[in-house]
Amino acid sequence: MAPSKTTTSQSQDSHVAFSNLLASSTAALSSRLCTHPLDTLKTRIQVSNSPQGLIPTFVELVRARALYRGLPIALALSVPGLSVYLTTYDLAKDRLSRQFESFGTDTVRNHMMSGMIAEVCSGLFWTPMEILKSKQQVENMYSGAYSPGAGKTGKPVLSSISSNVSSSSQSPASTSPTTTISTMPKYTSTMSLARQIYQHEGFLGFYRGYFITLGVFVPYSMIYFAAYEQLKDMAWRQLHSSSKQDKRSRLIGQDAHEEYVLPFFAIMGCAAVACGFAAGISNIVDVVKTRWQTSILSTTEETSSTRRIASQLFRQGGFASFTRGMGARIMWMVPSVTISMSTFEWLKAHGFTGALAS
Repeated sequence: MAPSKTTTSQSQDSHVAFSNLLASSTAALSSRLCTHPLDTLKTRIQVSNSPQGLIPTFVELVRARALYRGLPIALALSVPGLSVYLTTYDLAKDRLSRQFESFGTDTVRNHMMSGMIAEVCSGLFWTPMEILKSKQQVENMYSGAYSPGAGKTGKPVLSSISSNVSSSSQSPASTSPTTTISTMPKYTSTMSLARQIYQHEGFLGFYRGYFITLGVFVPYSMIYFAAYEQLKDMAWRQLHSSSKQDKRSRLIGQDAHEEYVLPFFAIMGCAAVACGFAAGISNIVDVVKTRWQTSILSTTEETSSTRRIASQLFRQGGFASFTRGMGARIMWMVPSVTISMSTFEWLKAHGFTGALAS
């Protein structure tokens, strides 16, 4: 007995969903592995109490062997986070165009609304990742740097977790040349940090700053996808100006023929330009969000709310303080998004297995 059309359609949908899952997982892993050091650099600069140069901060991170701090948890949660983000965007874009006539598949309104829905859903994975990753990335920052537990002097408050300084009552014999004293800072493991957060703030501690995170990334995603889709359309028109195919056939998708798929480097260019524009605009709120999340377990009066953090930033350097780390953030986000989006789009368009074989 021949299989029904419904069964065949369900099988095809399952294959497409699985292929997209593999594509998004590959995109997340490759993007995070390549760009995590830039993320660490961005985070350190944003939480500093004084302007920090890119090169000196990078050198300090290299010396402290801290470039890849927070990578394990970032890898673990980036995969489901990006999968939900990209899959939800595609589904929302399709459903909105079907349910509401005004939300056509290729309208800016659709792209912005779909980006917002994708960000709200994926934030359930991104927020815990940011909490744990960012906290590890800023551990043991040296003099002049911001510490969540620091007072107005900016001097970090040492804790039993991060202190590697000997007590003043140490005997002279313990500092003899025959005794090796470690000068490398000790870091908190991901599991230890997670336990401390749960013990102090409960499960909701992992979602500290969820709404301000949405305040950063919902506008970012809306701007990004609107610009990205428009740039893809412009690129297609430029490359295939003589084509009279229906506009829908130009979209990159599982059923798209290779003839209608943008070249890989064209996708990269569109993603890079769109991301750079959106990342620069959303940096203002991102600085406050990063400080708020990294103050967990060591909250002071000055870091007890996002409003007070914003006030402290303004006192430190006016509006310029809210642009702190903007260059580093763009340096991190542009390659990160470019790698993840181009990898996802290419694998999705050609089919995961077929793309790897080609």
